[in-house]
Amino acid sequence: KETDEIKEALQGPYAEAVSRILLIKKVFPDNRMAKHFSVGYFNSLDDAGKKGLLKVCRSGIENPDSGMGCYAMQPKDYDFYKPFFSLVLSDYHKVPSDKKHVNNWSLEGVPGLPEGGKLDLGALGLPALSM
Repeated sequence: KETDEIKEALQGPYAEAVSRILLIKKVFPDNRMAKHFSVGYFNSLDDAGKKGLLKVCRSGIENPDSGMGCYAMQPKDYDFYKPFFSLVLSDYHKVPSDKKHVNNWSLEGVPGLPEGGKLDLGALGLPALSM
């Protein structure tokens, strides 16, 4: 099955990029983009999805010795290409791919906050456009 998936990807307009990724996967095993690039997943995408994923992977294609090798072009890429990014990011952060990050935005107990705990720039002694 994997051989058929590779043949399919190498017959289309993205053959050069896919073949380069497959070579990088073998020669530069620490390149996370190539390590987690799945030809089956790539083939499952429509044409726009394939173009977008290759755009995300371009850095690792052009710099095969990169440890990461891929970058979201826009925030929605993390959701759209979740099957790819979840593997890459969990590898990078050394956590299971199904781990859910939970933010705690509570400022309780943070030293140096103004009275009432409000992050008001003026109350912090900063100009309105300091950030």
